[in-house]
Amino acid sequence: MAGMIIGGVAAGDVDDDGDIDLFVVSEGTGENTLYLNDGHGTFSATLLAATPLFESGPLFVDYDGDGFLDIIMGGVSPTDLQLNSVRVYRNLGILGGVSFELDVPATADLTPPSELSTFSISAGDINGDQRLDLFLTHWQTTLTGNVPGEDDVILHGGGFLWSNDGGGAFTDITTQAGLDDLEFTFTANFSDIDGDGDLDLLISSDFGSSRVLVNDGGGVFSESTGSVLSDENGMGSAVGDYDGDGDMDWFVSSIFDPSGVAEAGWGITGNRLYQNDGSGTFTDVTESAGVRMGFWGWGSCFADFDNDGWLDLFHVNGWPEEPGNEFFNDPSRLFMSNGDGTFTEASFGNGLVDDGQGRGVVCFDADRDGDIDIFVANNGDGPSLYMNQIKQSTQPFNYLGVVLKGPFPNTQGIGALITIIPLIGGTPSIERTQVREIRAGNNFVSQNPAEAHFGLGDATSVDLSVRWPDGFVSNVSNVAANQLLVLSHPSR
Repeated sequence: MAGMIIGGVAAGDVDDDGDIDLFVVSEGTGENTLYLNDGHGTFSATLLAATPLFESGPLFVDYDGDGFLDIIMGGVSPTDLQLNSVRVYRNLGILGGVSFELDVPATADLTPPSELSTFSISAGDINGDQRLDLFLTHWQTTLTGNVPGEDDVILHGGGFLWSNDGGGAFTDITTQAGLDDLEFTFTANFSDIDGDGDLDLLISSDFGSSRVLVNDGGGVFSESTGSVLSDENGMGSAVGDYDGDGDMDWFVSSIFDPSGVAEAGWGITGNRLYQNDGSGTFTDVTESAGVRMGFWGWGSCFADFDNDGWLDLFHVNGWPEEPGNEFFNDPSRLFMSNGDGTFTEASFGNGLVDDGQGRGVVCFDADRDGDIDIFVANNGDGPSLYMNQIKQSTQPFNYLGVVLKGPFPNTQGIGALITIIPLIGGTPSIERTQVREIRAGNNFVSQNPAEAHFGLGDATSVDLSVRWPDGFVSNVSNVAANQLLVLSHPSR
């Protein structure tokens, strides 16, 4: 079954030329492929990192703090459990080219027990040391051995948390962090859901085991799930401020069966949208928001596709096996925000006719024209790239892109919070304030680039504030719209 789930892609500026490149895993059918972007949304392919793995969940992240994006990816083997490895490829930072080498020590550090497949990988600084730690998801349950005369042996099947010790070394801190009872994890994201300045953990998990875990400081987490989480088969995940109130909300893709009959042991009641009240407490607003019906959902992302200032929602779908073959040709779902907390499904009307076996998805500005495009990684088939044409049929609203340059070792500013206030006629429009987190997170076996995109509507400039991961605050006034702003930490 594991081989039917994967299909991963990572997005990031791997050659440091200002545009977004893509790394697509092979699913065990050949070499992985690095697609280098020429800046106009046209890509050249380079085969990279041939392995015997069914690779999954690639992540671009500067784990060693040298300023260049490295690649970390999981492995899923349906035939040989010894191949369920994690591979770390270090970017050598060669001027005028791209070259990677296998980081053998880091790879050895991150290898989980052979029984565990690794689906997705996310990065964030959980303890304030500015080094990026890693969470790996595994879709297994916790196993406890009860052998007479011997101590119980606990296998942390649902997920592992690895501390970045510096110099490319990692240590398993799952138990110390309070995370050793997770089960069936698919997609994890670090996000400051309670606004206290440290990164909490949101985990989409199968069979009713999704979790909310609050960072109590220093990288120790406590349970905050509560009874509101009701997703039956949590798979993909999107985190963002969809309602414009300044805190991070959470979408979880799941299974909606239009027949109303579960042929096997899955739920049928669809996606979930959890609205944050600002303190990290969530309310299920799925029904009122209108995002429940997504068929068999996987990779998901929030993005402002029409640049009107409100986050829209996209996710891919599909399941190829009987029973449940009604999901084989599931269409992808595009939920466009109505600006009032509700959404309208509009995939076909906007040219998104994808009905393949979508698993991973990346929402990013492929051609740097100021709108968000979509790349879909399909299981068992080639990927699809959809270029955004929405602005050609509606009012061409303005935008702002923001890339952060942080100091060593968190060179991308992962965990930073960016706030903008649009200026209308030179006057701040507080009611149109928007917030984005810079995240090395996961959509499900896939990763958006670690940059922010703001749709500005008719606003032509903004006031901007960045709360950096170290707590320093940068303020920039009267930033012109329709540009990609590169902002460096003052210590660089």
